[in-house]
Amino acid sequence: MKKNLSKTILILLTLCLSVITILQNNMTPAYAAPSTLIVRNGESIQEAINNASSGDIIYVLSGTYQENIVINKSITLIGENRENTIIDGGGIGNVISIQFSDVNISGFTIQNGDPSRGCGIYAERARNVVISNNNIKTNYVGIRMASSSWNSMRENTISGNYIGIQLIYSGGNAIYRNVVSNNYYGIDFFYYSINNVIYENILSGNNWGISCSWYSDNNVFYHNNFIDNNHDVYTEETKNTWSVSGEGNYWDDYSGKDLNKDGVGDFPYNITGENVDYYPLMGMFYKFIVHFSGNIHDVAIISNSTILNFTFKTVAETKARVILFNASSNGGSVSFSRVSIPKGLMANIHAVLINEEEVNATLLNVGDVENFYLYIEHFGNCSVKIVYSELLDWYHQLLCDYSDMLERYRGLNESYSVLLGSYYQLLSNYSDLLDKYRGLNESYSELVELNERFLEFNASVNVLAEKLDALNATLYNLLKDYGKLQDEFNDVSSSYQNQAQNFRSLIYIFIVTTTIFVLTTIYFSKKAHEKVAKSKVVLATNN
Repeated sequence: MKKNLSKTILILLTLCLSVITILQNNMTPAYAAPSTLIVRNGESIQEAINNASSGDIIYVLSGTYQENIVINKSITLIGENRENTIIDGGGIGNVISIQFSDVNISGFTIQNGDPSRGCGIYAERARNVVISNNNIKTNYVGIRMASSSWNSMRENTISGNYIGIQLIYSGGNAIYRNVVSNNYYGIDFFYYSINNVIYENILSGNNWGISCSWYSDNNVFYHNNFIDNNHDVYTEETKNTWSVSGEGNYWDDYSGKDLNKDGVGDFPYNITGENVDYYPLMGMFYKFIVHFSGNIHDVAIISNSTILNFTFKTVAETKARVILFNASSNGGSVSFSRVSIPKGLMANIHAVLINEEEVNATLLNVGDVENFYLYIEHFGNCSVKIVYSELLDWYHQLLCDYSDMLERYRGLNESYSVLLGSYYQLLSNYSDLLDKYRGLNESYSELVELNERFLEFNASVNVLAEKLDALNATLYNLLKDYGKLQDEFNDVSSSYQNQAQNFRSLIYIFIVTTTIFVLTTIYFSKKAHEKVAKSKVVLATNN
C-alpha cells in the first residue's frame, strides 16, 4: 500500500513538473510570417538556425554536415533526401539537441553521436516535436525524449544504436510506423514514462524489442510486429495495454490457432506478468497510404505472407478502383491476407482475383460502417487484385432498382386485381343497395300514408279527448254529488243505527217483561193448582 501511494505521488509530481517546464518553454512572442532558409553542402546548419526566426523553415540540400546542432527555437528542419542528407556528430555528444517546443525534423540521416552516451536526437522539456522520415543510426540512443510530452516519432528507420528510442519521464507521446532494428533495446520506456501510444512499428533483430521499467505504466501497444528479437518485451512490475478494438500485435513465436479465420488468434499471448495480448495477430501488420480524390485512406493488411508491391490504381474506362499487391510465401501450406479497405475508397467489393483468377473471399465484420474486411486464402507466391467498379455498382444499382420496380409492379398488379374485385363487389353492393333503396322508398310511401292515417286518428283522438274531458267533468260532478249523498247516507245510517239500538233495547225490555209475566203466570197457575188439589183433598176427606 505504501509503495502504491508513493508511486502515485511521484507520478503526480512528475506530471506537474513536466507541465510547468513545457509551459516555460512555450512562453514565446508572436511570430512574423515564416521564411525558408536554404543550407547548401559545405555550409553550416547551426548558422542557419542561429539566423532563423521562430516558425522559419530550414531546407538542407544533400550532403554530409559534420556538426552538432542545438535547436533553441520553433523551426522546421527538412533534408532534401534522407539517404543523402547526412548530419554526422563525429562521435561527440548529441548530434541534434532540441531545447524548444514546436520543432519538426525530417528527411535526414542522423548518425555518430557519442557511442557511450550521445543521442542522435535529444529533446528535453519539449512538446509538439515531430521527428519523421529520418534514418537514425550508430548512436548510443537514436531518439531520447526527456521530460517531454505530446510529441510524435513516425516513419523513421532506427538501427544500430544501443537504444533505438528512449522515453524518460515523458508521457502522451506517439511512436508509430517506425522500423526499429538491430539495437540492444528497441524502444525503452524508463522512469514514469506513461500514457504513450505505440503502434504500427516493426521491431526486429533487437536484443529487447520493448523495455518498460520504473513505473512506466498505462502505455498502449497495438499493430506492432515483433520479429526475430532475442526477447520481445521486458517489463519490470509495469502493466500496459497490448491491444485496441480487438486487435493486438504480431508475435513471431505465437503458436495459437485462428479457427474462425479472422486474422486474430483465438487464444491470448502471455507476455510477462500482468501484460497479456488478448488479441494477437496471426500475421504481420502492414499499413499502406492511398491518396485518392483529395483524400487520404489507410489500407491495412494482416498476412502471414510477405506483402510486396502494393499499389492502388484507377481505370477510367470502367471507372474501376483496383488494389494490387504480391503475397510471397515459402511454405507449401495455405497462407492468408486479411485486408481492411475504407468504404470511402471502395464503396463495394466486386471481385477478388488471385493470379488473375477470381476467387471467393470471406467478408468479415459485415456491420462495420467504415471498412470492408476481406479474408483471402492463397498459396505460395501470388498476385492479389481487389476490384471495385463504379459501373458495376451502377449496374447492380440499376438491377436492384429494376428488381424493386418489378416487385412494385407485381404488387401494383395484385393491388389492381384486388381493386377490380373490390369494384365488382362494389357494383354488386350498389345493386343490392338500389333494391333496398327502392324497397325503402315503398316503405316510405306506406309510412307517409300511415302518417296521414295517424294524423286522422290523432284528430279523432283529440275529439275523443275533448269528449273525455267533458265526461271527466261530468264524472267529477257526479262524484261530488255522490260525496254529498254519501254524507247524507252516513247521517241516515247513523240515525238508523241509533234507532236500531233503541229498538233492540225495547225488544230486550219486552222480552224481559214477557219473561217475567210468563214466569209470574206460571207461578200463580201452579199455586192455583196446588190450592185446587188441596181443596179436592179436603172435600174428599170430608166426604
